[in-house]
Amino acid sequence: MSLTRPTHEFSPEAGLTRWYRNRSLGRRLVDQLTTQLSKDLEHVFGYYTVVTGPDIGLPFSRLGKTQRVFQLYRHEPSATGPGIVEGAANALPFATDSLDALVLCHTLDTTSTPHEVLRECQRVLLPNGHLIIISFNALSIWGCMNWVRRLLPRRKGRIRGQGSRRLCDWLSLLGFATADPRFLASFSPRGTGRIGRLIDRIDEWLVSLNSPSGTVFVMHARKRVSQYLDSTSLVSHRPRLISIPLAKSQDGVPVPRELGRAQSEPLEPTP
Repeated sequence: MSLTRPTHEFSPEAGLTRWYRNRSLGRRLVDQLTTQLSKDLEHVFGYYTVVTGPDIGLPFSRLGKTQRVFQLYRHEPSATGPGIVEGAANALPFATDSLDALVLCHTLDTTSTPHEVLRECQRVLLPNGHLIIISFNALSIWGCMNWVRRLLPRRKGRIRGQGSRRLCDWLSLLGFATADPRFLASFSPRGTGRIGRLIDRIDEWLVSLNSPSGTVFVMHARKRVSQYLDSTSLVSHRPRLISIPLAKSQDGVPVPRELGRAQSEPLEPTP
């Protein structure tokens, strides 16, 4: 299922599409992302899922368990279809509390307003809705090389990786509960020789350990329901505490006032 069909060949989305299609590291990431997303989307049910970002070859129509899977694009207004929606990620054309799941496929890496995108995600998701973010890791080898390329003249890249900890803080402020990010593909394939097989085994080992050196991470967050609870109504229905008057303590133990008065009165002699 195609997510975007960018017509401008110099757009960040078009560059990511070519990178995933032509680079060996990109093809490895597609395989590992498909495996990881199949786990994250396995228990995501409901009516609507929306995917934003470039087409990197992920089969969202097969992975999604909701009744409908929509794609959001912004570069080809002439495209038509039942699952195609025109719009921008920082101004989602959906009603408030209307989506069951939202997938940001490198959307935060290609936008200049990541905070607005996350606020829009918080707005359109249903309470307890799912937000899945695919992003480049700013602290990986790819992130370091991308930072160096941005310092070179005439190489002002428009793709920026995100820090997983900073992203967790942003989501927490917006009322999301986040799981630990899953890091994928620390190294690029190096052929089928002895060194290549060794690098493949090391990469699989690092993925199994969830090493933060991965080129891409996947973060699964859920919109909290507690923010919708009315605290005033909860307070009004709390049971009231009833004060019980106590008499003077006897041997350090307080007793009810009636009991204390009864014991203080002299006993009448029995006939």
